[in-house]
Parts: sequence; structure tokens; C-alpha cells
Amino acid sequence: MTLRPLVFDMYHSDASEERDGKLVDLADFTKAYAAGYRGVLHKATEGVTFVDPLYKSRRAKAIAAGLKWGAYHFMRPGDVGDQVSFFLKAVGPSALVPATRYALDYEDDRLALWQAIQWLELIRIATNQTPWMYGGGVIKDQVARGAPSPALAQYPLWLAEYSQGDAIPRPWTKFVLWQRSGDGEGPNPHQIPGIGAKEDVSWFDGSDAELALAWNTTPAGVQI
Repeated sequence: MTLRPLVFDMYHSDASEERDGKLVDLADFTKAYAAGYRGVLHKATEGVTFVDPLYKSRRAKAIAAGLKWGAYHFMRPGDVGDQVSFFLKAVGPSALVPATRYALDYEDDRLALWQAIQWLELIRIATNQTPWMYGGGVIKDQVARGAPSPALAQYPLWLAEYSQGDAIPRPWTKFVLWQRSGDGEGPNPHQIPGIGAKEDVSWFDGSDAELALAWNTTPAGVQI
């Protein structure tokens, strides 16, 4: 394996501060790119009530710095279709927002895996992109209690596992990204130039060109 720390994820509280009641963006994506990072996945929405206030402005800055850009939705209990619509309204369909990688953040243990599958399938139908699924402990706990649907395997796994070894949950047999560190836990690096300390860092098994291919291609081979 040639695992490399190439991708980080963030939301509005990372690389920002409050000044006179206003949120000021301090992210310097040029420094992150110079340090070897090649992609960023940014929180876009949560449930049906929250849109990240720095999502849109940071997208242009990150792409200008040479980084691949992704948007993730933090799923909460509630109507799945409403959450899909809320997410797409915030980020725009892939036809309007080219080269944006979509992902589902699945961490709320009040959810069921069928809800994740429904979100992923609706995004695929609406955008012609096969989104990624992020998760770790919650997914592992849930699949341990029952047979997971094989349908999940068609959506590339962005694995959260803060350790030296990757424990891939069923039904997946591999990951597209492995988030090995976050909040100061897990292997180095934790510091991202231009972004901050104790950041979430994901590793990729391959070259910059291979990351770009994985980022911009669905399993069916459709370029986004």
C-alpha cells in the first residue's frame, strides 16, 4: 500500500474566528496545497435546518488553490427526501456544480442503514453521481447486529478509523478514503498548514492522479 495523507475535511468552525459578531474565514488553501494536500471535503448541510455559512465562499478559494472539492451532508433523523432536497438546494446538482464530490456523513446512531441507502440512491438518481459514504463506529455497531444490505457496497466507503489498522465493515471490502486522524487522535499528521491543528486527515492509497480519478469518476465510469 502507498497510503498518503492527501485529503482533509472541515466545517465553518475550522480555520475561522468570531470578530465583532461576524464569522471570519482564516483558511488558506494555498498553504494546504503546498503542504501536499490535494482534496477537501467540506460540510454543506445538516438535517433540514443548517447550511454551513462558509461552504460556498470556501469552494471557490479551494478550487483556485488547486484542491479537489467535496460537499458532505450530516444526516439526522427525519424525512430522507427532505434532506436530499435541502442538500441539493445548498450545493446545486452536479450539472451546475461540476467536479464536486458528494458524500453522506453517517454518525447519528438514531438512524438506520436503510435511510443511508435511500439518501445515497436519491442523490445518485438526481445527480448521476455515485456519492461516498462516511462512517466508522456507528456503521460497525449496526452491521454487527444484522446483515447489511449489499446495496451499500456500490457506494464507496470513506472510512473513519483512528488507528494503525483499517477495520472495514461489511459489506465493503475496501475504502476510497481512510480518515486515520481527527481531534488530535490517531497517527500524524494532525496539523494542516493554512487550516489548523487537530484536523481531520484522510489517507488515500495511490498517487495524485489516481486520487483525481477516484474523486471525479463513479464506479460506472461516469465523469463528473
